[in-house]
Order: sequence, then C-alpha cells, then structure tokens
Amino acid sequence: MRNNEKQDISFSVSDVKKSPMTIFETAQKMNTGVYIYNRKKVAGVMLTAEQYEALIKKKTMKQSQDVRMTQLNQEIRQKIAFGSLISTKNLDDQLVSFGFITRKIELDDYSEMMNELNETGKIEYHLQKKEDRTNIFAEVIGEQSNQSHLSDKLIVKKIHLRVD
Repeated sequence: MRNNEKQDISFSVSDVKKSPMTIFETAQKMNTGVYIYNRKKVAGVMLTAEQYEALIKKKTMKQSQDVRMTQLNQEIRQKIAFGSLISTKNLDDQLVSFGFITRKIELDDYSEMMNELNETGKIEYHLQKKEDRTNIFAEVIGEQSNQSHLSDKLIVKKIHLRVD
C-alpha cells in the first residue's frame, strides 16, 4: 500500500489481484474509497457494497430533490405572475398553499413583510419540510408598488428557490 500527495488510500492493480478482500477491508475500515493504480495512473476506485449503495442513495435523493424543486418552481410560476401587482395577503396565501410558513404577524398584519422587502429587496419564506429535513427557502424579489394608493401592494419580479 502507498499514499499519494492527497493522503488518499491507494493500492496497485497487482495488490488487487493478490488480495481483493484486503482492499475492501481497508475501504470499510477507513470509511472511504480506495484508489487503484496501474503504472502510476488511477485505474479506478474500490468501494464496499455499502459505500456504493450509500452513494447511489445520495445521488437518487439529490435527483429527487431537484425534480421536486423544479415542480415547485413551476407551480409557483403558474399561480404568481412575475411583474404583476399583488397584495401581501394574496402573496402570503399563495405561498402558504404550497407549504411555506406564513409571514403574517397577527390577523391580516403583513407589515413585517413590507418592511423586509423595503430593507432587503426581498421577502424570505421557509418551506415546512419534515420528512427529509431539507430546508427550502423562497426569496420573493420585488418592490413596493407606488402605483397603488394601498401600501400593501408589491410587484413580484422573481421568486428564487434555494436549498440550505
């Protein structure tokens, strides 16, 4: 066994031929993949079955999350027209219908939303997700409307979804 500059665990193809189980045991013991070299070039990486399945599960979960985010984004765009005038109550009701936590303080008090919009240029919503503990946020980017005599109207320019 030898270590390269990154301190990765590595073996040669000859080592694999002599004792493949030693490499699997090392991968399990060190909880990492093991680089296999052939003439000083990486030929591959050996993992235990559990490590491989964990990678596949993680990739599948990521793809599933990406699909959910795309679907959510499309659904939001269908209900909230960008560039149009909308009341804070209507915006809040629409986003709450998708599972986001309401931003109203008390019964029909959305003043905090407008304060945040005027200070930061956006209103941030948090999605209630419990099953996979994913934190999804919607940043409603816009500005308070000066076209309406009502102070609770805003123009939604964009809604950006992000995962933390």
